[in-house]
Amino acid sequence: MVAVILTRPQGSVEQTAAVYQQAGFDVFLAPCFDIQTNSSVQTKWLHTPADVWVILSVHALQHALLIDPDLCPETHTKVIAVGPAVVNAWQQHFNHPIHSHPNMNSEGVIELIKQENPRAVKILTTGGGRDLLRSYCMQQRISYSQINTYERRPLVIENKAVNKLFQQAKPPVLTATSVGILQHFMSQLDADNAAKIKTSPLVAGSQRIQQAAQDMGFNHIHVAEDPSDVAMCEAVQSLNR
Repeated sequence: MVAVILTRPQGSVEQTAAVYQQAGFDVFLAPCFDIQTNSSVQTKWLHTPADVWVILSVHALQHALLIDPDLCPETHTKVIAVGPAVVNAWQQHFNHPIHSHPNMNSEGVIELIKQENPRAVKILTTGGGRDLLRSYCMQQRISYSQINTYERRPLVIENKAVNKLFQQAKPPVLTATSVGILQHFMSQLDADNAAKIKTSPLVAGSQRIQQAAQDMGFNHIHVAEDPSDVAMCEAVQSLNR
C-alpha cells in the first residue's frame, strides 16, 4: 500500500492519521509545526470593537478561546470563516451566525467583507496573516486589527526516514494543507529527497497551495475539494483507483 506523508501540525496529525489508516493507507507522520498559544496576546485585544470578525483557521479560534474563554461577538457583528472547518468549530461554541464563501480563500473573504461595508475588521490568525486581506482593508480605509492568537514552532523533518519511503514499490504521496507547511517541509529536505518528492504525487488543500507547488517545481499535483482530513484522504484515494 502506498505511504501517505502527513504534514499537519503536531497537535492534530494523529487525528489525521486515523482517517487515512481507516481508509487503508500506510502513514508517515511529518508534522511541520507545533502549535502554541501566543502568550503575548492580551485578553483586551480580543475585545477590540469591530463590525466584522474574520477567522482564518480552526487554530486561530481555538487559541483565542484559550486566551479568553468568555470571548463572544456583539449581536450586530458579522463573523466570517475562511472555510467549513472553521464554521464547524465556531458552531460548537457559539449560536451566533457565521458565514463562509465557497471559494475558501482570501478572495472569498473579501467578497463577504464587501457586503458589509464595515468601518473596522478584526482578524484572528497567526503571524503573517494574509496580505491580500490587509491590502484590501488599507485601500478601502477600513480599520484593520490582526490578532495572532497562536504561534507555529517549526519542527525538524528526518531526511533518512523520508529517503526510506522511496525504497518502497510505489512513491509516497505528500499532502499539504497550507503554503507554509509545504514551504517548511521542502526546506527540511536535502537535495536528493527534494528532487524525488517533486516527482511524487502531491495532494494540495487549495489552489493557492497548488500554485505554490508549481512554483517549486512539482509536476504531479492534485487539488482536494477542501483541506479537511476527509476531503484530502478522498483525493489520495482517487490517485489509487
